[in-house]
Amino acid sequence: MSLSHQYTSREYAEMHLIYGECGGIARRAAALYRERFPRARLHPDYRVFIRLHNAYVEGRIPGQRGGEGRPRLDNDDDVLDEIEDDPSTSVRAIQRRTGIPKSTVHNILKRYRLHPYHVRRVQALLPRDYPKRIQFCRVMLSKIREDPNFFNQILWSDESTCKRQGIF
Repeated sequence: MSLSHQYTSREYAEMHLIYGECGGIARRAAALYRERFPRARLHPDYRVFIRLHNAYVEGRIPGQRGGEGRPRLDNDDDVLDEIEDDPSTSVRAIQRRTGIPKSTVHNILKRYRLHPYHVRRVQALLPRDYPKRIQFCRVMLSKIREDPNFFNQILWSDESTCKRQGIF
C-alpha cells in the first residue's frame, strides 16, 4: 500500500516527528496529531503513520512527486545529441554512453518521430554505376526546377512496405 500524496511535505514531516515522540505507537501518534493540529485540513488515520514510517525506512520521501533521477529534458537532449553526433548509432550504444535505459532511449526516439537507423547494404554499387547515378541526380534536379512539388508526387517505398495486398 502506498501513501496517496494527499498531505504536504511539511505535514508528513510533522507526522513523522510525532510518530517518533510517541515511540512508534501509531494510534497514539494519530491522537496527538489531532490534538496539536485541530484545524488541519485532514487528520491522518493511524495507518498513515505506519506507512509513512515504512516509506522513510525504504528510502522513499512522501509528498514528493518524481524528483528522482535526471530531468526528462536532459535525457531527451542527451539522446538527441548522440543521434546528431552519429545517426547510425544503436540504441544499446546510446545506453552505454549515457546510462539512459534502452527503453527510455526508444521512447525518446518515438516522441521525436525518429527510429533506430542502421545502414544495411542491399546492393553493391560499383564504380561503373557512378555516371548513371550522376545522370539520375541531374534529371531529378531538372524536374524539381520545372515543378518544385515533383517529389511530393512520388510514392516512396521499399521492399518492407510492398506486399501482395498492396502498399502498407
